[in-house]
Parts: sequence; structure tokens; C-alpha cells
Amino acid sequence: MIFKVKEGAKLSCTLGSCQTCLQVPVSHGAVLQGKNEATIADNKAGVNIMPFGTCARVSPPVPCTPVLMMKWLMGNSTNKIRGEMALLNCSILPCLNGGIIKVEKSGQKED
Repeated sequence: MIFKVKEGAKLSCTLGSCQTCLQVPVSHGAVLQGKNEATIADNKAGVNIMPFGTCARVSPPVPCTPVLMMKWLMGNSTNKIRGEMALLNCSILPCLNGGIIKVEKSGQKED
């Protein structure tokens, strides 16, 4: 099933050693189950996306520093919040270090 994503959703990176949680510190005017709903513009390293432990792009692994230059892909085009597409649990976010960030758990009760 496809769900909209809210703050606190579990994220993983294909090159990262651990998961992190999506941060949505500023409300876009939409709330899901008491938490801020995310949009495809919630893509800022150090604000929305925290490091994923170590990055396996080189050997030995080095500390993860996400390099994010685009918005999340595959947002909900029929559900916009302040002009931005809502983030979905099937959305992905490419990192310039070579990893792909994805939503592991959207934070919905059904997860």
C-alpha cells in the first residue's frame, strides 16, 4: 500500500550503515496523526535528512555526509501542500555519493 509520509518516518540509504528518521521541523500546514506531513521538498541534509552512520562508497567506510541536490522523486502529484507534492512511502531520493535514500516505514499506523 502507498501512504503519505510524516515526520519521524524511518529512512535508509543503500550505502548507509544505519537508519535515520525524517525531520520536518516546520509545518507545511498539513498534519498526519499529530505530526507534520512531509513533502518532496523535505530533502535538506542536516535539516530533514540526517547521516546514515557510515557510507560504504569507499573502503574502509567513511562517516556518512548526505549530498542532496534534488527533491524526492515519485511524490503524490494529486496531493499538494503549499505547492509541493506530498511525500509517499514509495518515494526515493538520490544522494550524489551514490546511494539511494528510501522510506522504510512511513510512520503510519498501518506500518
